[in-house]
Amino acid sequence: MSNNQWTTDPDIDAFLATMELPPEDVLASVESGRTEHEKTAPRVGTPAPDFTGELLPAAGDPAVSFRLSDQRGKPLALLFGSYTCPIFRGQIKRYEEIYRDFQARCAFLLIYIREAHPEDGWQVGINHMQDAVFRQPRSLDARKDIAHICRDKMAMTIPMALDGIDNPLDAAYSASPERLNLLDREGIVRHRSEPGPFGMSEVEAWCRAIKRLI
Repeated sequence: MSNNQWTTDPDIDAFLATMELPPEDVLASVESGRTEHEKTAPRVGTPAPDFTGELLPAAGDPAVSFRLSDQRGKPLALLFGSYTCPIFRGQIKRYEEIYRDFQARCAFLLIYIREAHPEDGWQVGINHMQDAVFRQPRSLDARKDIAHICRDKMAMTIPMALDGIDNPLDAAYSASPERLNLLDREGIVRHRSEPGPFGMSEVEAWCRAIKRLI
């Protein structure tokens, strides 16, 4: 991999600098899925696909339902990621800084998607080093459990919701393994990052897009 700064975590960056790619058949499968999703994913200047969901509640609180189209009237920074993606994990600190800086003028929502590097898939060594080892969830409750762990361990305050267990939002937005979007007040996509994995330059480009839009 390149010398690009991938994250704000030096341990993750050091690991990524020497990380080996998976077997060719695994890599081909990942690329094939992404190619198919990219064909129908929203482009800059087009409406974002609408969806409904529930925000991940704090312990003991009831779930709060939402609809994406109901959020219009305010820009929306839309993130996708999962705890077993080390790049996503290593960028969360910066995401939280951006959220704190702009939450008064821009809504934020993180969609928790399928695990990028589960124990029963393409596992990476840094996940064992950082105790981020999980099998791919087979139920929404199992995904919810990991999302809670992610939020608690990473001290996240960005509002979070779950993708369905059949991964409809991952497919609709071509989100795996992580992706950054920005919607304007009418729900039109105004910024869309390159597909992950990517470096801090993409995170900062997203931040600049938020500043321009608000």
